[in-house]
Amino acid sequence: MKNIMVGCVIALGMLLAGCDNQEGGVSASPPAARADNELMVLAGSELKDIAPLLPKIEAATGIHLRLEYSGTLEAVEKLQSGEAVDMAWLASNRYAMLIPEVKSRILASERTMLTPVVLGIKESKARELHWLNNPKVTWKNIADAAEQGKFTFAMTSPASSNTGFSGLLGLAAALSGKGDALEEQDIDARRLGAFFKAQRLTAGSSGWLADAYLKEQDKVDGIINYASTLLLMNQGVGLKEKLVLIYPQDGIVTADYPIMLVNPAKRDAYNKVVAYLRGVEFQQQMAQSTLRRPVNPDVQVADAAPNTLVELSFPAKLAVVDAILTAFDHHLRLPTDSTFVLDQSGSMAGGRIETLKTAMIGLSGADTTISGRFSRFRNRERIFLLPFSNEFGNAERFDMGEDARSNQATLNTLVTRVNALRANGGTAIFAATQQAYLDAAQRRRADPARFYSIVLLTDGQNHDGINMGQFAAWYAALPKEDQGIKIFPVLFGEANPDELRQLSELTGGRTFDSRKSALKSIFKEIRGYQ
Repeated sequence: MKNIMVGCVIALGMLLAGCDNQEGGVSASPPAARADNELMVLAGSELKDIAPLLPKIEAATGIHLRLEYSGTLEAVEKLQSGEAVDMAWLASNRYAMLIPEVKSRILASERTMLTPVVLGIKESKARELHWLNNPKVTWKNIADAAEQGKFTFAMTSPASSNTGFSGLLGLAAALSGKGDALEEQDIDARRLGAFFKAQRLTAGSSGWLADAYLKEQDKVDGIINYASTLLLMNQGVGLKEKLVLIYPQDGIVTADYPIMLVNPAKRDAYNKVVAYLRGVEFQQQMAQSTLRRPVNPDVQVADAAPNTLVELSFPAKLAVVDAILTAFDHHLRLPTDSTFVLDQSGSMAGGRIETLKTAMIGLSGADTTISGRFSRFRNRERIFLLPFSNEFGNAERFDMGEDARSNQATLNTLVTRVNALRANGGTAIFAATQQAYLDAAQRRRADPARFYSIVLLTDGQNHDGINMGQFAAWYAALPKEDQGIKIFPVLFGEANPDELRQLSELTGGRTFDSRKSALKSIFKEIRGYQ
């Protein structure tokens, strides 16, 4: 495994806990003006489901929590850079605590709720595999079944989501046969690679993955996610077949949502908040609304989870975390086929096209921030650029292989092409996207063992070629096997949000809004879905 490592050891310990990738390189900022009873909290985006309980926290403690939601990577980067916050509340702090600059800022940490990462699988498939009501299923059993083509699954990207990394860690630890923390030489790359050949759906966040599974449940047998998320799915109305939760006997990784004190001047307020969060009232309300498990032993919940779960040891070294994720991205996962449909119409002139260039070149290796290092183009990836205005040509292809030197030459050529983009002409959004889709569908028929995606960036209204309605009609008429290549539109400038949202919903993608986040950040976030 040592030959597959890259020199990003510092990057990776911070990379993996909450949900989506966010923009890195954050500089320290002064504290926002706030009331004496208000605490600024860096919160994982998963904690949005706690929002209805925030007024009750304030009523009980007299303290108002102002939650600033972000992916955990962004939160850790802010902590590392000295961002002035009072507390942090993430899915896990095990990654962050490997970073000396972050660890030194964490003055106290208390768990608030629990949910393990497990496999949810359709009941009929569980019965077929003899996993129904079977407490002895292990990650090794799961890996064997995947390698033999007996089931398919959905999982988030381990480089951008805690659920994906926890699933990957469970497999890596189980296949190593070790009972203690992994070392680099313990990683069984062949078996892991065989397992991921059964993956059919990827995502950058656990919430989006759950929604995508509901839409595509006829195409995939199971989903690796938080047990609480899977239980909520079972309670909902979208599933055609309930999921059986498999808690692998050889170990799981549990998100424990620690709330961490950062500002020493707020210790008294922190202690009040912690006392309430770990008290019976909040624990009962939290467990009822989110189906996470309480940390307070006085609060009992009824679920089908085993009474005792084996918690896997988390790697003690950044180098091991780095090796696991580097191996996944460049060698273990299914390779990707990524098309970028880029608006170079006249309205993109000036700062807009320069911003676009910076974002694209960042994916080519120029972005050396923590998040940038693990969102760049990967080994074995096929990259296609289709610039458009009122007209467009054929997409330009850039192939990444296994050799670092040849890959760098490929990326240099791609950067040269991106730098050559010039703004001019009209805007044929849907005609260009249609061409990109046709080409991608043809490639998928010839090589189905890849993740296919299309990223569309436009800053204006469609004035040339077909319109959204015509694109939708064309898409509906495609053979079923040609549908389902996800389009990820990026709202930029004066682009029509309703039309781009229709485009993403039609294909099962997701819309990103550059009016709310920097374009460079969005492009890195999208990489979790490719």
